Amino acid sequence: METTQVHTNHAAYNENFREELERDHPGRVALMHKGDVVGIYDNHSAAYWVGCERYELGNFSIEWIGARPAHLGIITAALQ
Repeated sequence: METTQVHTNHAAYNENFREELERDHPGRVALMHKGDVVGIYDNHSAAYWVGCERYELGNFSIEWIGARPAHLGIITAALQ
């Protein structure tokens, strides 16, 4: 199975960044690229548009900081 940005970034977020970001930026959004946090934004829209502009669709992902996992249909299955 090919590793995608979603898988790479989600694993990196949980392993390397979750504790610090939840302490320092609860309720905000992390823009991630290649396993690194490349920006913190106040909302999903801002992070999404910056991600599209800098990395193109499919080359970044977004993590809600401190949010409980939500059922996102097919996207949820991709994260498992």
